[in-house]
Amino acid sequence: SPAGREAVGASLTKAPNGVFWLSWVEPAPPVPGGPAPVAPARHQHGAAPSGGPNTLRFAKFAAQEKRWGSPQTIAVGNGVPVSSADFPQIALNGDGRGFAVWTNGQGGAAVSESSDDGATWSAPAPWTSGGQTVEKFSFVRLSDGRVLVAWLDGRARQTGGTAQQLFARILGARSGDVLVDPSVCDCCQTTLAAFPDGGAILAYRGRTAEEVRDIRFSRFHGGNWSAPQPLNNDDWRIAACPINGPRVATDGGRVAVAWFTAADNNPRVLASFSPDAGGRFLMPLRVDQGRPAGRVDTLILNDRAMLVTWVENDGSVWLRRVSPEFALNAPVALAPPGAINPKTVPRLALVRDYQGGKSDVQLLATFATGGSGPLRTLLITVPEGELLEFENECGCSPTPAELQGFSIRGTIAQVPSQPGVVRVNQSGLPGVFAAGERDFKIAPGLLNEAPVGRALLGRIQERDGEWWLFDLRSLGAP
Repeated sequence: SPAGREAVGASLTKAPNGVFWLSWVEPAPPVPGGPAPVAPARHQHGAAPSGGPNTLRFAKFAAQEKRWGSPQTIAVGNGVPVSSADFPQIALNGDGRGFAVWTNGQGGAAVSESSDDGATWSAPAPWTSGGQTVEKFSFVRLSDGRVLVAWLDGRARQTGGTAQQLFARILGARSGDVLVDPSVCDCCQTTLAAFPDGGAILAYRGRTAEEVRDIRFSRFHGGNWSAPQPLNNDDWRIAACPINGPRVATDGGRVAVAWFTAADNNPRVLASFSPDAGGRFLMPLRVDQGRPAGRVDTLILNDRAMLVTWVENDGSVWLRRVSPEFALNAPVALAPPGAINPKTVPRLALVRDYQGGKSDVQLLATFATGGSGPLRTLLITVPEGELLEFENECGCSPTPAELQGFSIRGTIAQVPSQPGVVRVNQSGLPGVFAAGERDFKIAPGLLNEAPVGRALLGRIQERDGEWWLFDLRSLGAP
């Protein structure tokens, strides 16, 4: 990667135009004659002080050329954290605007904004005034362009409370911080993912009075948060924080979640899936190699397959595919034993999805080598076509059209006067649309296949801000 040798806190962000941004922090060089810097993995919560101002930087990835551009600077200062677990992140709106968010290790939270695609950045400013101890934040761009942020907050302890709390807010909005959960694990990372309907799902590690620290989730919809629910009853009881949060990914209303647990003194990495925006989750699968350290990430593909990465205790990094039938493929080593510090958090991003036939999936992964080497980035090709070759032979492989967008069932309500538009009375699609009538763009040649009153199956996809209906299949005469 273009980062300096001692860089930590790697984060990957994909802009709406498909460009990837890698961000990282370069620690200040030691002060001559001063104390030796503390290694990030040994300092509390993964943060390390330094002898001077640290630098937050980023670079863009040119997918066609398969190379990184020149590094650019976002911020320099003592308030930029050097951390392997609580590092800065970037959110991009797609119109040239971007937000870099970080916590300064002293209870503060800072945001810097760019309106020119990263050429210049504003001076850091607080993004919450209520929190006294802000850490382990996550944030996501919603479908309407706003940025939702969630974080662990210690403000209750300032008034005699004992529990760490979970708050959220819309970045830059006048509305205040919202309490999502009054008792959470002290320092495990949170994770957010957005839905097309304007909502989002938040996953994190909870905490009960009995010290059960299992993964919980909450849905953000219509400006409100749902009551927190356990994602799975692992029943992990631990009187300490493992600094090991979950990761969530969405594709339409489909949700993939990966997390670490050591319930019953049995450390393991688990993965689960929800087909209905968190309405229900499948019984989790164990994906690790036997001695996991956790530090997970996950993606969900067009064909509903999940990809999960994690770290083993020997410092190796692994990738595993969970098939659309929720079965495991063989694990793949991304880095050998000793490659990274087991407390490092690798990050994963989807460069190119499966498009049908024998096309490949392409991924971008990044992780720090724990102070013994530079920040690594890997371009990974998953031979999806080979994995599904048996389906191609039987003629049951999904077509490219069947991998685009989302399937719906409904009835043609009317054909409006506007050319190329059809109104459909559709069943609900969790995370995408509520049930009811909605207008869709449609190719002119398909209008004859969609008479009023005809029930149909079809697929919908958002293209340049408009929803299109295609791949129609009639369910019979009215």
